[in-house]
Amino acid sequence: MTPDFTPYLMAGEQIMWQGESHKEGPPMNPKETGSTRLFGIIWTIMTSMMFIPIIFLTEDLKGSALLASIAMAVIFIGVGIGLIVYSGHYKHEYYCLTDRRFLVLNDSMQISNYDFCHIRSAQISGIKNGYGSILMYTDIIHRTRTNGHYHSHHVSWGMRGIENPSECYRILTSLLIVNEDSGLI
Repeated sequence: MTPDFTPYLMAGEQIMWQGESHKEGPPMNPKETGSTRLFGIIWTIMTSMMFIPIIFLTEDLKGSALLASIAMAVIFIGVGIGLIVYSGHYKHEYYCLTDRRFLVLNDSMQISNYDFCHIRSAQISGIKNGYGSILMYTDIIHRTRTNGHYHSHHVSWGMRGIENPSECYRILTSLLIVNEDSGLI
């Protein structure tokens, strides 16, 4: 059951479309999900191949050295297993397109709202079992610093596994055009 978005609307704002995510739908970015899963599998295999012989075949490991090796193995192998599990993680969300914004409500009933003025383009990123995902590319840039190097990428928003994604995409693109023509974008 889709929740009521009315309490979250601004004065004069109208709901144009609303829906929810479905587990059967494709992930927002299937390439990213697949690469995360593959990395997790490789990481788990490599760390297992490294730690298991050390723990079981080295006769010198006793007491605290053995416990430390086991703890490190659990941590490193756990990271790989966590990546595999996380890559298939599914969050149930509710979506709403108004004549001004894109709203997302999660299971904890926390609302996030995104103004159309930041959306530069949108695309249907996949269709599976009649459900599809829509990815919205924004002009918002996220910058991070790693090992003294700066990295930046554009932030994207999305709707995962929605029913009838073509209809939602049509409504979204028409709303973006209307907002652009009226000077709101």
